Amino acid sequence: MRSHEQLYYNGDIITMDDAQPAAEAVAVKDGTIIAVGDVPHCTRFLNKGYEAIDLRRSALAPGFIDTHLHPVMMIYFELNVNLFGAASMEEVRQRLKNAAREKDASMWIVGLNFDEQMFATPVLPNRHDIDAACPDRPAIIVKHDGHMIIANTKAIAAAGITNAVQDPAGGKIDREAGGHPSGPFRENAMPLILSAMPLPDQQSLVDASISAFNRLLSYGITSAGVVLQTDENGHAGAIGAFDVPVLQMLLDSVPISLYGIIAAADITTVTSLFASPLHARDAHPSRRIGAVKMFADGTFASCTAYMREPLTDHPESTGFMTTTEDELYKRMGMAHNANLQVCIHAIGDRANRVCIDLYDRLLREYPRRNHRHRLEHASILDAAMIEDIRRLGIVISAQPMFIHSEKNWLYARFGRERAKNIYPFRSIVDAGVKLAGASDTPVESADVLHALQCCVTREGFETQECISAAQALKMFTIDAAYAQFEESEKGSITPGKRADMVVLDRNPLRIEPEEIAEINVMKTIIGGRVKYERA
Repeated sequence: MRSHEQLYYNGDIITMDDAQPAAEAVAVKDGTIIAVGDVPHCTRFLNKGYEAIDLRRSALAPGFIDTHLHPVMMIYFELNVNLFGAASMEEVRQRLKNAAREKDASMWIVGLNFDEQMFATPVLPNRHDIDAACPDRPAIIVKHDGHMIIANTKAIAAAGITNAVQDPAGGKIDREAGGHPSGPFRENAMPLILSAMPLPDQQSLVDASISAFNRLLSYGITSAGVVLQTDENGHAGAIGAFDVPVLQMLLDSVPISLYGIIAAADITTVTSLFASPLHARDAHPSRRIGAVKMFADGTFASCTAYMREPLTDHPESTGFMTTTEDELYKRMGMAHNANLQVCIHAIGDRANRVCIDLYDRLLREYPRRNHRHRLEHASILDAAMIEDIRRLGIVISAQPMFIHSEKNWLYARFGRERAKNIYPFRSIVDAGVKLAGASDTPVESADVLHALQCCVTREGFETQECISAAQALKMFTIDAAYAQFEESEKGSITPGKRADMVVLDRNPLRIEPEEIAEINVMKTIIGGRVKYERA
């Protein structure tokens, strides 16, 4: 079988390899980078008949790695109503009504990406507001951050929720004066509703999967850390148990490499996946199970992040832990001793302090080198926490696009002083902590170039925490690969690594920061094959 050989030349080649930061050319053979340097050097490694690819002065960079996204939820988003940008409750209702006219009467109406902060007067809707749009069938809207849903009367009834149903541990049901659920279900209360929802049919899922993953390719993403639920332990409740079988069913339509981050209370559920198609490191693209996902608290937007001090605009609330410390530590220990990576969702400052202290205890009781345990989000950190993170070798997976979505209301929620510690990227990088990039899509857009711009400009929010474009690019390349134990395979344009690369029409390191988001992805290359090309 004839080998597949290529020479990339005449471009701005960004290697992200400290040993050779820039180059004139790259040689690829059968999906692997075999040489990096000048054109004569690279051609020595190729046989006659190789494909010469003129970059025409565009930029070539390592393929982008998103270390934390939700693939099944992302696919599900393709099938439902996007409420992003709705500026009033009337606009929300109209979008829901339009969907109800188009969908079969047996289907629930689901509005996603809802953010009441877009309203002139931010007010959370209740069941009656949604009833006005969908009085005759179950309907819910999902908060932008994915940590709250608001259900209409039919959905509450379909789920069997009455006044007598108590708040679950780590969750909250908002109630009317008489005790009936008013509509919002927060954190661990969400599964009470979501578990009653019907699943889409298989062909709809396949079509939505192709659309969703093509969008990732258009952003230059070649690899992703995928969060998958396996049982009722997660925000989707019992329906989340379908995450793994659904993704396995759709693998033929998944063009990128996958690093599995599994949410499960029982560690044997995770290790059993080593025998599944989701753990196939020699596959192209590669797949492997590597980490266990856990939850410490909620989010800023849903007022459920566990904070040391009350929220400025909701002084009655300091949020709460969604998993008890004892249970969290038990799960951490099981994953750690099974040689798996621990990834804990922690948003609030008190939640992050709790998690850091639990990691400290874990590593003292069960020392393990090169564990690379992670904090997912780590949204508000003080200097003492950052130093402890560095000392313990913890990796942070952060979402720069949170700044884009939240910057307009963070000061009202936390005040000026606390805001200085929110998404402190420069402090993290300067401390020597590994900072990996992620989107949390579909919670946020997976547009990596927009995320890079957010890192460099912070869109005006607490600009002392801006980082350089080169540091931001590391978050989505070599440091993202490190966060997934894959830096020897990907993350830089280096001989011996997979030819996962992205062609950009401009070099993000050489343009004005405010222009980075305008860069176009021209090609996305996985294993030496073009998987996306801009029309």
